[in-house]
Amino acid sequence: MNTSFEPGTLIELAIDAAAHGGDGVGRVSGLVCFVSGALPGDTVRARVDRRGPRAVWAHLEVLLEASPSRLASPPCPSGPCASACSWRAFAYPAQADWKRRIVADSLQRIGGLRVEVGWAEEPACRLGYRTRAAFHGDGATVGYYARQSHTVIPMSSCPLNHDRLNTALGYLQETGLQGDVLVTVNPEGAETLVWMDADHRVTRERFPLFNTPRDTTCHQFLFDGAPIVNGVFSQSSLLLNRLLRERVCACIGQPESLLDLYCGNGNFSLPYNPECKVLGIDHTRAAVNAAARLAPGAYLQGNETAMNARLAGRDWDAVVLDPPRTGARALTKALAGARAKKMVYVSCDPATLARDLREILSGGWTVTEVTAVDMFPHTPHVETVCLLERT
Repeated sequence: MNTSFEPGTLIELAIDAAAHGGDGVGRVSGLVCFVSGALPGDTVRARVDRRGPRAVWAHLEVLLEASPSRLASPPCPSGPCASACSWRAFAYPAQADWKRRIVADSLQRIGGLRVEVGWAEEPACRLGYRTRAAFHGDGATVGYYARQSHTVIPMSSCPLNHDRLNTALGYLQETGLQGDVLVTVNPEGAETLVWMDADHRVTRERFPLFNTPRDTTCHQFLFDGAPIVNGVFSQSSLLLNRLLRERVCACIGQPESLLDLYCGNGNFSLPYNPECKVLGIDHTRAAVNAAARLAPGAYLQGNETAMNARLAGRDWDAVVLDPPRTGARALTKALAGARAKKMVYVSCDPATLARDLREILSGGWTVTEVTAVDMFPHTPHVETVCLLERT
């Protein structure tokens, strides 16, 4: 087999691990090789996409020997799409085990932390869990993009989507839509929120709860006591959000004061109002305003400068933060010195979590609990809840 590793070269290798991001990992001629579409335990023939100084990136061409953890009949017969279901053929419990390993490896390799990573999941929600999705229309069909392209995959439904989300997808197929559309459904109600950057008459007529950035008022609905606002971030599964919120609240405990950074719609702190003194801060005005209507005075719009000021301004029983995928690098110094009894860091990216923890721990904090929460079954993504306490 040619081992020049030029783009287009075919290589054969055994896959013995999974990488952060979901690629299978093996070795050829001493080089680490990342193979998209491959799973731990597979033996594959892969085609090289590119080579770096110490690694090769390739994609699965032929499955020579299937992993014992590879499903014979995946829930989705189509190719991987930009909804990141590259693990659609990865069976449980191996899928869960590798998500925990990815979190533990990131914390050790980047953050220098050796910790036992716990696990939280809801097996009944491994399919049909998704209540929020971004679809794309090309004028002829609406669906997800194919991986690493802007080609729309024709689809009538996705097995990861809740039935109501698939129903909305079916209706969108009739609109001749061109462009991006964000759909959020209430899995236990009748509401379907639809958001587009530009107006689209047919879609607006089909979906009464339609908004664009030009609308002065955004539609919303309440779910588990929190406002779900059109066009504003919420977890991709409102059903699995219950699992995440339960884990976070168990870590927070029963504080008398709680600072909620990157609070969004108050997902983690609204349950504590009014018994606890809550202050939430977030960039997004629509989310903060919706939370503030339920808890007047408890939520403010602000950037990292405002967050740093609140961290330094007083003592807190607990601090919770749920930053975007890029992490909370602008807050790590203030978090390290925060006068708080405990801190709960919620992250959708183990790598940026590990990077931030490395600096936060220098302020005298100890990681006492880490839990990987399966918010995205059949994808390589994982949510991590990290509890820190003062030493």
